[in-house]
Amino acid sequence: MKSAPTAGLVVAKLHFMTIDAISAVVGRPLTKELGASLEHLGAAVAFALAALLLFVTAPHNGEFWYSDAPRHALNGVFIKDLFASLPADPKSWAMEYYVQYPALTILLYPPLFYAISAPFYALFGVSHATALAVVLIHYFALALGLYFLARRWLSPVAAFAVGLATMASPEAALWGRQVMLDIPALAFGVWAMVALSGYIDTKRPWLLHLAVMLVLCGAYTKISGAFLLAPLAMTILATHGRNALRERPVRLAAMFAALAIVPLLILTVEFGGANIRSVIDVGNVEASRTTLAGWIWYARQFPELMGWPLLVLAAAAPLLLIMRPLSVLKRAEMILLVSWFLVGYAAFSLIDLKGARHALFFLPPMLIAAGLAIPALLPRRLGPACLIALVVTLGVYTIRTEPVPSVAGYRVAAEWIASHADKDAVIAFSGERDGSFVFNMRTIESRRDITTLRSDKLLLSVAVSRQLGVRQKDYSEAEIAQLLDRDGVGFVVAQDDFWIDLPAMARLNAVLHSPHFEEALKIPVVANLPTRDKMLRIYRNLGRVNPHPGRIKLDLPIIGSSADGQL
Repeated sequence: MKSAPTAGLVVAKLHFMTIDAISAVVGRPLTKELGASLEHLGAAVAFALAALLLFVTAPHNGEFWYSDAPRHALNGVFIKDLFASLPADPKSWAMEYYVQYPALTILLYPPLFYAISAPFYALFGVSHATALAVVLIHYFALALGLYFLARRWLSPVAAFAVGLATMASPEAALWGRQVMLDIPALAFGVWAMVALSGYIDTKRPWLLHLAVMLVLCGAYTKISGAFLLAPLAMTILATHGRNALRERPVRLAAMFAALAIVPLLILTVEFGGANIRSVIDVGNVEASRTTLAGWIWYARQFPELMGWPLLVLAAAAPLLLIMRPLSVLKRAEMILLVSWFLVGYAAFSLIDLKGARHALFFLPPMLIAAGLAIPALLPRRLGPACLIALVVTLGVYTIRTEPVPSVAGYRVAAEWIASHADKDAVIAFSGERDGSFVFNMRTIESRRDITTLRSDKLLLSVAVSRQLGVRQKDYSEAEIAQLLDRDGVGFVVAQDDFWIDLPAMARLNAVLHSPHFEEALKIPVVANLPTRDKMLRIYRNLGRVNPHPGRIKLDLPIIGSSADGQL
């Protein structure tokens, strides 16, 4: 619980220790400004407090809602445990780890966020709170970076409002208060644009290289962040003209980007088949890129993304700026902001898998546009004050009316198992929130001996989701009971009526309600939104449970492989 404020203070201290370096990046004498007005110090402190408020108002005790969130959290724990163990055979160790904690997606996504999370777990312990704190550190960095970027064209108060808007907007605050990759990836992208803007001003090669490296960091956090390489290239072209590649720093930066992206592409092709399929064909006909609905889908999300008032300002900005041009906005900077939005909108519209959170990647130029509209509408002193009042009102609305979805009960189940299971126990989980249960089991350090088996891994083969196809194993009820006994399963934690429309899962449900098992505990699933899971039940195996189960092989159809390990 203390990890978030502690981590926030560490980041704040690091920020002020490196203020001179940031001065060079943004091309402004920030140290002198800090000494004169403390405006940057005030902005940083305010963003840190906003991040702390977001932490307090977010579920952070194992109440995961979105299925990917506990998996992202667990992937960082895997990295931490890997370096703590330093196994002689990392591949075999990883397979054993997956068998024990079958919610890993370590190879399906880029690894940077997990590598950053690992030392925080080592310092503050493995918990939902620690994972969320790492996300909110990135959130702090995102708001601060957007503030420095907007400060190039806007007053201190208006720039602060633009930075704060990323924390006040409903969609950003939703995904920033979960263990997801969008906000961390965007934070790197925004700072890349800060560095690129500094390069536009100074032509210092190291700023260009820093911008490229930060975009790559965003891509290695979430591959979607790679789209920012296109706006970066367009901005460089606008800065140097057609002869851009004749400039040695530009050639070096382009070569570095091309070489550095290759491992990520190989990782995606080798293990990210599900991600590739989400781009090409996810079966979402309503929002297909071949339809008009697919191309206006993100535009329809804008009101929820940033609120109507800011959206109206952003939409009006182009017309207002034509009527009253801003001399401070250079041609290259205009191309940067416009291409950031247009390339982002086009790139994500081309992806068949639609999600409002993807629009976060092109939210910053929209917020800056809203800030740029203010001087054209209101007097210089009144405009920034109105903008900050608007953003604060939006933030209050978000906190009061847009709570983060939370689903509780899975930590209770994990704690009960930890208290009642034998040493080196094997238990089974049957339910849609297997990631939440598995992560909560891993947070109980005293029971690192427990192994969890997933019923869908034992009885089904599901590559990505049920909608994309399921293969069932033809076990009878008697064979399922024997399978559980053989694998040493002493307890089964099961969601009521989980996938019982599938014959294999219906037979498992029948076994759990047979004399072979007895119900030991029922745990209500408590959520602040409608969910399919209403009740968890823990069943005790009354059969002849094998005290020394052997090895097990689990299919991993999502990457076309399998995991083999000792139970």
